[in-house]
Amino acid sequence: MNLRLAHPQPADTNSSAHQAEALVLSCMDFRLIGAVADYMDTRGLAGRYDHIILAGGAMGVMAKDHPDWDRTFWQHLSLARKLHGIKRLILIDHRDCGACKMFVGPDCADDPDGELVTHMRVMEALADDVRTREPGLEVELILMDLDGTVTSLS
Repeated sequence: MNLRLAHPQPADTNSSAHQAEALVLSCMDFRLIGAVADYMDTRGLAGRYDHIILAGGAMGVMAKDHPDWDRTFWQHLSLARKLHGIKRLILIDHRDCGACKMFVGPDCADDPDGELVTHMRVMEALADDVRTREPGLEVELILMDLDGTVTSLS
């Protein structure tokens, strides 16, 4: 069986053309995998970003009880800069996140304003770490609703 890619790879794969604009960190929640790709497409970045997926996104990287996720994120970020010359990191967390409920508490998403503050606090802490450890890398903070609507927190 032959399958055709929905987003074909560029014909020129030499090292100078082998660049990505960004690295996206998002949650593994299956409800939003398509919405994240659609959002990136609307920004004109289809096929031009690397993607790492961890439960909770930024929440997962910052979770103290998952130090391997933190290590994996930093290794992936470093490699994305070296291999693909990424210029920015786009953090996409989302509302009604099960990982947030596990890491922060079961009532994490009960109050929309409190949920926003929780995600913003965690993403800003990760963004500060990125700016310290990876100088010159732009960081964007996005909170996505379950319907795919995004709020920029940057």
